[in-house]
Amino acid sequence: MRYDVEADWMLYTTCNYRCAYCGISEERLGAKVKIRATPDEWRAAFDATGKTWLLHMTGGEPSHYPGIAELCARLTERHYISINTNLTGRAMLDIADAIDPTRVSFINAGLHAQERERRNGYGVFLRHAEALLKRGFPLMVSVVATPEVIRDYEAIRAQLAPIGIAPLPKLLTGPYAGQMYPDAYTAEERAAFRRHLLAAEQTYPTLLGGKRERPSIDPTLGRKHLTGVRSFRGEMCSAGQEFVYLSPTGSVARCGRGKSMGNVLQGTLRLKTKAKPCDRSYCLYFCEKYTARGHAQWARKHPIAAMAQRVKRAIMPAAE
Repeated sequence: MRYDVEADWMLYTTCNYRCAYCGISEERLGAKVKIRATPDEWRAAFDATGKTWLLHMTGGEPSHYPGIAELCARLTERHYISINTNLTGRAMLDIADAIDPTRVSFINAGLHAQERERRNGYGVFLRHAEALLKRGFPLMVSVVATPEVIRDYEAIRAQLAPIGIAPLPKLLTGPYAGQMYPDAYTAEERAAFRRHLLAAEQTYPTLLGGKRERPSIDPTLGRKHLTGVRSFRGEMCSAGQEFVYLSPTGSVARCGRGKSMGNVLQGTLRLKTKAKPCDRSYCLYFCEKYTARGHAQWARKHPIAAMAQRVKRAIMPAAE
Protein backbone atom coordinates (compact mmCIF):
# COMPACT_ATOMS: atom_id res chain seq x y z
CA MET A 1 0.00 0.00 0.00
CA ARG A 2 1.71 3.16 -1.22
CA TYR A 3 0.25 6.55 -0.35
CA ASP A 4 1.56 10.10 -0.08
CA VAL A 5 -0.77 11.65 2.49
CA GLU A 6 -3.00 10.25 5.23
CA ALA A 7 -6.02 12.24 6.37
CA ASP A 8 -8.00 11.87 9.57
CA TRP A 9 -11.31 12.68 7.90
CA MET A 10 -14.27 13.57 10.08
CA LEU A 11 -17.16 12.98 7.67
CA TYR A 12 -19.60 14.52 10.12
CA THR A 13 -20.23 14.56 13.87
CA THR A 14 -23.63 12.82 13.85
CA CYS A 15 -23.79 9.48 15.67
CA ASN A 16 -26.45 7.04 16.82
CA TYR A 17 -24.54 6.23 20.01
CA ARG A 18 -24.07 8.28 23.18
CA CYS A 19 -20.97 6.85 24.84
CA ALA A 20 -20.06 8.39 28.19
CA TYR A 21 -16.40 8.79 27.15
CA CYS A 22 -17.11 10.46 23.79
CA GLY A 23 -15.48 13.85 23.36
CA ILE A 24 -18.18 15.16 20.97
CA SER A 25 -20.99 17.20 22.51
CA GLU A 26 -24.58 15.95 22.61
CA GLU A 27 -25.61 18.77 20.28
CA ARG A 28 -23.04 17.82 17.65
CA LEU A 29 -23.79 14.11 17.95
CA GLY A 30 -27.43 14.88 17.15
CA ALA A 31 -26.71 17.41 14.40
CA LYS A 32 -28.67 17.30 11.16
CA VAL A 33 -26.65 15.66 8.40
CA LYS A 34 -25.19 17.97 5.75
CA ILE A 35 -23.70 16.54 2.56
CA ARG A 36 -20.89 18.82 1.38
CA ALA A 37 -20.10 17.07 -1.92
CA THR A 38 -21.05 14.06 -4.02
CA PRO A 39 -18.81 10.96 -4.19
CA ASP A 40 -17.62 12.07 -7.63
CA GLU A 41 -16.79 15.56 -6.33
CA TRP A 42 -14.80 14.19 -3.41
CA ARG A 43 -12.95 11.80 -5.71
CA ALA A 44 -12.14 14.62 -8.15
CA ALA A 45 -10.91 16.84 -5.32
CA PHE A 46 -8.46 14.27 -4.03
CA ASP A 47 -7.33 13.38 -7.56
CA ALA A 48 -6.66 17.06 -8.30
CA THR A 49 -4.01 17.21 -5.55
CA GLY A 50 -1.83 14.85 -7.57
CA LYS A 51 -1.33 12.77 -4.39
CA THR A 52 -2.39 9.26 -3.46
CA TRP A 53 -4.38 9.43 -0.22
CA LEU A 54 -5.09 7.12 2.69
CA LEU A 55 -8.38 8.47 3.99
CA HIS A 56 -9.29 7.50 7.55
CA MET A 57 -13.06 7.92 7.58
CA THR A 58 -14.46 8.66 11.01
CA GLY A 59 -17.13 10.75 12.70
CA GLY A 60 -19.66 10.62 14.09
CA GLU A 61 -20.64 7.24 12.74
CA PRO A 62 -19.57 6.60 9.12
CA SER A 63 -21.83 3.56 8.59
CA HIS A 64 -24.87 5.89 8.67
CA TYR A 65 -23.37 8.58 6.45
CA PRO A 66 -25.62 8.90 3.35
CA GLY A 67 -24.07 7.16 0.35
CA ILE A 68 -21.05 5.89 2.28
CA ALA A 69 -20.68 2.72 0.18
CA GLU A 70 -20.71 4.68 -3.09
CA LEU A 71 -18.25 7.19 -1.64
CA CYS A 72 -15.89 4.38 -0.62
CA ALA A 73 -16.22 2.76 -4.04
CA ARG A 74 -15.31 5.95 -5.90
CA LEU A 75 -12.41 6.82 -3.62
CA THR A 76 -10.84 3.36 -3.69
CA GLU A 77 -10.58 3.38 -7.47
CA ARG A 78 -7.38 5.37 -6.96
CA HIS A 79 -6.90 6.00 -3.24
CA TYR A 80 -7.02 3.95 -0.03
CA ILE A 81 -9.33 4.13 2.94
CA SER A 82 -9.62 3.05 6.55
CA ILE A 83 -12.82 3.26 8.59
CA ASN A 84 -13.61 3.82 12.25
CA THR A 85 -17.13 2.47 12.83
CA ASN A 86 -19.48 0.91 15.37
CA LEU A 87 -20.78 -1.40 12.57
CA THR A 88 -24.43 -0.54 13.20
CA GLY A 89 -25.27 0.76 9.71
CA ARG A 90 -26.41 -1.72 7.07
CA ALA A 91 -24.12 0.09 4.63
CA MET A 92 -21.29 -2.05 6.04
CA LEU A 93 -22.80 -4.99 4.14
CA ASP A 94 -22.82 -2.90 0.96
CA ILE A 95 -19.18 -2.02 1.58
CA ALA A 96 -18.36 -5.70 2.05
CA ASP A 97 -19.96 -6.47 -1.33
CA ALA A 98 -18.70 -3.49 -3.35
CA ILE A 99 -15.19 -2.57 -2.16
CA ASP A 100 -11.88 -4.24 -2.96
CA PRO A 101 -10.42 -5.26 0.44
CA THR A 102 -6.87 -4.62 -0.81
CA ARG A 103 -7.74 -0.89 -1.00
CA VAL A 104 -8.60 -0.83 2.71
CA SER A 105 -5.84 -0.32 5.28
CA PHE A 106 -8.02 -1.41 8.19
CA ILE A 107 -11.50 -1.24 9.65
CA ASN A 108 -11.57 -0.41 13.36
CA ALA A 109 -14.85 -1.78 14.66
CA GLY A 110 -15.57 -0.07 17.96
CA LEU A 111 -17.36 -2.43 20.31
CA HIS A 112 -18.96 0.06 22.69
CA ALA A 113 -20.05 -2.48 25.26
CA GLN A 114 -22.42 -0.37 27.37
CA GLU A 115 -24.25 0.99 24.30
CA ARG A 116 -24.50 -2.51 22.81
CA GLU A 117 -26.10 -3.84 25.97
CA ARG A 118 -28.39 -0.80 26.28
CA ARG A 119 -29.62 -1.01 22.69
CA ASN A 120 -29.67 -4.11 20.51
CA GLY A 121 -26.96 -6.40 21.80
CA TYR A 122 -24.29 -7.97 19.62
CA GLY A 123 -26.30 -9.55 16.80
CA VAL A 124 -25.91 -6.80 14.18
CA PHE A 125 -22.28 -6.25 15.12
CA LEU A 126 -21.45 -9.93 14.66
CA ARG A 127 -23.29 -10.22 11.33
CA HIS A 128 -21.56 -7.20 9.86
CA ALA A 129 -18.15 -8.21 11.23
CA GLU A 130 -18.49 -11.72 9.87
CA ALA A 131 -19.45 -10.45 6.40
CA LEU A 132 -16.36 -8.23 6.30
CA LEU A 133 -14.04 -10.95 7.55
CA LYS A 134 -15.34 -13.48 5.02
CA ARG A 135 -14.56 -11.04 2.21
CA GLY A 136 -11.01 -10.62 3.49
CA PHE A 137 -11.26 -7.13 4.97
CA PRO A 138 -8.58 -6.23 7.56
CA LEU A 139 -10.98 -5.87 10.47
CA MET A 140 -10.06 -5.38 14.10
CA VAL A 141 -12.38 -4.95 17.05
CA SER A 142 -11.45 -2.49 19.79
CA VAL A 143 -13.21 -1.73 23.05
CA VAL A 144 -12.56 1.42 25.09
CA ALA A 145 -11.05 0.16 28.32
CA THR A 146 -13.21 1.75 30.98
CA PRO A 147 -12.85 0.22 34.45
CA GLU A 148 -16.13 -1.64 33.82
CA VAL A 149 -14.83 -3.07 30.53
CA ILE A 150 -11.58 -4.19 32.17
CA ARG A 151 -13.59 -5.87 34.91
CA ASP A 152 -15.97 -7.60 32.48
CA TYR A 153 -13.49 -8.18 29.66
CA GLU A 154 -13.77 -11.98 29.53
CA ALA A 155 -17.56 -11.80 29.20
CA ILE A 156 -17.20 -9.23 26.41
CA ARG A 157 -14.60 -11.39 24.68
CA ALA A 158 -16.97 -14.36 24.83
CA GLN A 159 -19.47 -12.38 22.73
CA LEU A 160 -16.94 -12.37 19.86
CA ALA A 161 -16.18 -16.08 20.04
CA PRO A 162 -18.36 -16.83 16.97
CA ILE A 163 -16.08 -14.75 14.69
CA GLY A 164 -12.80 -15.95 16.14
CA ILE A 165 -11.19 -12.67 17.19
CA ALA A 166 -10.87 -10.87 20.51
CA PRO A 167 -11.54 -7.22 21.30
CA LEU A 168 -8.39 -5.13 21.66
CA PRO A 169 -8.55 -2.96 24.81
CA LYS A 170 -8.21 0.67 23.74
CA LEU A 171 -6.73 3.18 26.15
CA LEU A 172 -9.29 5.45 27.82
CA THR A 173 -8.09 9.05 27.58
CA GLY A 174 -9.81 12.10 29.01
CA PRO A 175 -12.60 12.56 31.57
CA TYR A 176 -14.76 9.61 32.60
CA ALA A 177 -16.92 9.17 35.71
CA GLY A 178 -15.39 12.22 37.37
CA GLN A 179 -11.76 11.20 36.85
CA MET A 180 -9.07 11.78 34.22
CA TYR A 181 -7.67 8.81 32.34
CA PRO A 182 -5.33 7.10 31.84
CA ASP A 183 -3.90 8.61 35.04
CA ALA A 184 -6.81 7.28 37.09
CA TYR A 185 -6.23 3.61 36.26
CA THR A 186 -5.31 1.55 39.31
CA ALA A 187 -2.25 -0.71 39.31
CA GLU A 188 -4.56 -3.72 39.04
CA GLU A 189 -6.40 -2.21 36.05
CA ARG A 190 -3.12 -1.47 34.28
CA ALA A 191 -1.95 -5.04 34.79
CA ALA A 192 -5.27 -6.40 33.51
CA PHE A 193 -5.14 -4.05 30.50
CA ARG A 194 -1.70 -5.37 29.53
CA ARG A 195 -2.77 -8.98 30.02
CA HIS A 196 -5.97 -8.65 27.96
CA LEU A 197 -4.20 -6.69 25.22
CA LEU A 198 -1.42 -9.25 24.85
CA ALA A 199 -3.93 -12.10 24.56
CA ALA A 200 -6.18 -10.21 22.13
CA GLU A 201 -3.45 -9.17 19.70
CA GLN A 202 -2.53 -12.82 19.17
CA THR A 203 -5.86 -13.23 17.35
CA TYR A 204 -4.72 -10.76 14.64
CA PRO A 205 -1.58 -12.43 13.22
CA THR A 206 -1.94 -10.75 9.82
CA LEU A 207 -3.14 -7.28 10.79
CA LEU A 208 -0.79 -6.84 13.77
CA GLY A 209 2.12 -8.95 12.58
CA GLY A 210 4.19 -9.86 9.56
CA LYS A 211 5.23 -7.35 6.91
CA ARG A 212 1.95 -5.46 6.71
CA GLU A 213 1.97 -1.80 7.81
CA ARG A 214 0.37 -1.64 11.22
CA PRO A 215 -2.97 0.19 11.49
CA SER A 216 -2.64 3.93 12.09
CA ILE A 217 -5.12 3.50 14.93
CA ASP A 218 -3.06 0.89 16.76
CA PRO A 219 -4.56 -0.05 20.14
CA THR A 220 -1.37 -1.88 21.13
CA LEU A 221 0.28 1.54 21.62
CA GLY A 222 -1.92 1.94 24.69
CA ARG A 223 0.47 -0.11 26.80
CA LYS A 224 3.09 2.64 26.41
CA HIS A 225 0.78 5.32 27.81
CA LEU A 226 -0.99 3.59 30.71
CA THR A 227 0.46 5.98 33.28
CA GLY A 228 -0.20 9.08 31.18
CA VAL A 229 -0.10 10.13 27.54
CA ARG A 230 3.25 11.76 26.91
CA SER A 231 3.52 15.16 25.28
CA PHE A 232 4.78 15.23 21.69
CA ARG A 233 5.27 19.00 21.63
CA GLY A 234 8.60 20.05 20.18
CA GLU A 235 9.26 16.72 18.47
CA MET A 236 9.78 16.71 14.71
CA CYS A 237 6.51 15.69 13.05
CA SER A 238 5.49 15.23 9.43
CA ALA A 239 1.90 16.33 10.08
CA GLY A 240 0.99 18.90 7.47
CA GLN A 241 3.17 17.11 4.94
CA GLU A 242 2.31 13.39 5.19
CA PHE A 243 -0.72 13.69 7.48
CA VAL A 244 -3.59 16.18 7.83
CA TYR A 245 -6.88 16.60 9.61
CA LEU A 246 -9.79 16.92 7.16
CA SER A 247 -13.06 18.51 8.28
CA PRO A 248 -16.56 17.75 6.94
CA THR A 249 -16.38 20.89 4.77
CA GLY A 250 -13.10 19.90 3.11
CA SER A 251 -11.01 22.33 5.17
CA VAL A 252 -7.56 20.99 6.04
CA ALA A 253 -5.33 21.60 9.07
CA ARG A 254 -2.01 20.15 10.10
CA CYS A 255 -3.86 18.39 12.92
CA GLY A 256 -6.90 19.05 15.07
CA ARG A 257 -8.25 22.57 15.01
CA GLY A 258 -5.02 24.17 13.89
CA LYS A 259 -4.49 26.87 11.29
CA SER A 260 -6.15 26.15 7.94
CA MET A 261 -3.95 24.88 5.12
CA GLY A 262 -6.68 25.39 2.55
CA ASN A 263 -9.66 23.39 1.39
CA VAL A 264 -9.42 20.22 -0.68
CA LEU A 265 -12.88 20.68 -2.22
CA GLN A 266 -12.03 24.22 -3.29
CA GLY A 267 -8.64 23.22 -4.67
CA THR A 268 -6.75 25.52 -2.30
CA LEU A 269 -4.86 22.92 -0.24
CA ARG A 270 -1.15 23.62 0.19
CA LEU A 271 0.76 20.85 1.93
CA LYS A 272 3.97 21.48 3.87
CA THR A 273 7.21 20.47 2.20
CA LYS A 274 9.03 19.11 5.26
CA ALA A 275 8.62 17.96 8.83
CA LYS A 276 8.33 20.61 11.53
CA PRO A 277 8.25 20.54 15.35
CA CYS A 278 4.92 19.56 16.93
CA ASP A 279 3.11 22.63 18.27
CA ARG A 280 -0.02 21.04 19.75
CA SER A 281 -1.53 17.80 21.03
CA TYR A 282 -3.89 15.74 18.90
CA CYS A 283 -4.23 11.95 18.91
CA LEU A 284 -1.64 9.64 20.43
CA TYR A 285 -1.95 7.16 17.53
CA PHE A 286 -1.30 9.65 14.75
CA CYS A 287 1.21 11.52 16.92
CA GLU A 288 3.22 8.33 17.46
CA LYS A 289 3.19 7.53 13.74
CA TYR A 290 4.05 10.93 12.34
CA THR A 291 6.54 12.08 14.95
CA ALA A 292 8.43 8.87 14.11
CA ARG A 293 8.32 9.79 10.43
CA GLY A 294 9.26 13.38 11.16
CA HIS A 295 12.24 12.28 13.24
CA ALA A 296 13.34 9.91 10.45
CA GLN A 297 13.29 12.81 7.99
CA TRP A 298 15.36 14.94 10.37
CA ALA A 299 17.83 12.09 11.01
CA ARG A 300 18.43 11.58 7.29
CA LYS A 301 19.33 15.27 6.91
CA HIS A 302 21.36 15.46 10.14
CA PRO A 303 23.04 12.04 10.55
CA ILE A 304 25.79 13.20 12.93
CA ALA A 305 23.35 14.93 15.28
CA ALA A 306 21.05 11.92 15.12
CA MET A 307 23.87 9.55 16.07
CA ALA A 308 24.87 11.81 18.95
CA GLN A 309 21.27 11.78 20.16
CA ARG A 310 21.18 7.96 20.04
CA VAL A 311 24.44 7.71 21.96
CA LYS A 312 23.18 10.12 24.59
CA ARG A 313 20.00 8.11 25.07
CA ALA A 314 22.00 4.89 25.31
CA ILE A 315 24.32 6.12 28.07
CA MET A 316 21.78 8.10 30.11
CA PRO A 317 20.41 5.04 31.99
CA ALA A 318 23.98 4.10 32.97
CA ALA A 319 24.67 7.66 34.14
CA GLU A 320 21.60 7.63 36.32
